[in-house]
Amino acid sequence: MGLLIESHINSLSENGLMLLVEDAERRIGSHVACGDPVEEYVDHQKYIFSLVQPELERRK
Repeated sequence: MGLLIESHINSLSENGLMLLVEDAERRIGSHVACGDPVEEYVDHQKYIFSLVQPELERRK
């Protein structure tokens, strides 16, 4: 799944990347707020963050 996500991130506009980050933030927040979060889910959302930051810097 990692390669699929990476290829889609490369094709998103800058606005799309920012929306993806906002979505990941909300998913983590709502998941953790429910109590007893699944670490794998949170880690996956953090993985998305780790892909977006270098892509934004690459485009500068």
